[in-house]
Amino acid sequence: MAEQKEQVRGTREQALKKRQMQRKKALRRRRRILIASIIAIAVAAILLVILLVRGLIGKKIEQTALTLAEDGSVTFDEVMDFVSDTYSKAEMKKFVKDMVDAYDGDGTVTLNSVSVDKTKAYVSVTYDSMATYAEFTGYNAYAGTIADAKEDGYSFDLTFEEVADGHIGDIVTATDAVSDENRNVLILQENVVVNVPAKVKYITTNGISVHDADTVEIVPVNGNADAAVAAYIIY
Repeated sequence: MAEQKEQVRGTREQALKKRQMQRKKALRRRRRILIASIIAIAVAAILLVILLVRGLIGKKIEQTALTLAEDGSVTFDEVMDFVSDTYSKAEMKKFVKDMVDAYDGDGTVTLNSVSVDKTKAYVSVTYDSMATYAEFTGYNAYAGTIADAKEDGYSFDLTFEEVADGHIGDIVTATDAVSDENRNVLILQENVVVNVPAKVKYITTNGISVHDADTVEIVPVNGNADAAVAAYIIY
């Protein structure tokens, strides 16, 4: 009888130890899960901060370019030389911000990003329209339909080249180029890469190179970066 009691007691103790071991394993497993969850949350938070910072700073601009959107807004991304001996990064950023703030009273100009590295400054600004861009920068710039441009006094008595699939084709007359007055035209007197929201159909023959179907570049006249002619881009 005593032996049976000892066996029962031993069995109970073993069962108790087994349950305790199982509880310890469960607790360790829960701790591991909790730690892994904390690490995952921390990593996610860090990534979110990085993404937010990148969003505020903006993607680094590869080249100076003007982009006209379908809604008529214009984004000018500019890459310029930065000389730290002349002014600091903070002064550069403050100068750009102050310039935009001084002009913009109605939300028509938005400073997207300003960043500076050792030798270059990158500035991205969006204007609500080409008219605002022209007023802000002082450049001769116009965007609208061919019909609107004619009404506003722009002459199309020029020679044009046909553009197909991002390649320059034959020279055509102004009559052919403006046969559909509902097409859009961008008139710009500035040496810059230009992106339009549709395929380019015609360009004037006065110094425009074609990069692809919707991107062209107005090049300096005779290599003079300070000289520019009024280029017409019909799309």
